[in-house]
Amino acid sequence: MTDSLFTMLMTKKPGNFAEQIVYEDDKVMAFLDKFPMVQGHTLVVPKKQVERVHEMDEETAAAVGVALLKVASKVVKATGSDTYNIMNNTGADAGQEVPHVHFHIIPRCKEDYTASWAASIEKTRHELNKKPAKLPDDDFTGALKDLRDKIRG
Repeated sequence: MTDSLFTMLMTKKPGNFAEQIVYEDDKVMAFLDKFPMVQGHTLVVPKKQVERVHEMDEETAAAVGVALLKVASKVVKATGSDTYNIMNNTGADAGQEVPHVHFHIIPRCKEDYTASWAASIEKTRHELNKKPAKLPDDDFTGALKDLRDKIRG
């Protein structure tokens, strides 16, 4: 099996990838999405490369569940938003772009949910939640560093 993008990132940590990491244990890593939908958009990924949720072993699935709990709590604290989506796309037909199980934690804000999560974010982006820039390719600074550090706890 060829390494997925996430396996490569988690094992080789190229460029400034370490800057994106907000949580890690022996089975799971969480990191800020390189192309965030909103500030605080975080991915929770098992280190064991598995393409689909139903293919995870119970130990990995349990570790991912615990990590989701821990990271979501940190994202809430860091962003001040206690509403969020936890999203998973399993399979290309469901929108999965990286063939490695991962969950998105996407903070939301009041009145920005009007249809699907993606459509509602795009529709209200200009009013309530400006789209953040692509994460930098070097060291994090300023507000982004502060957000990352808050999520790290």
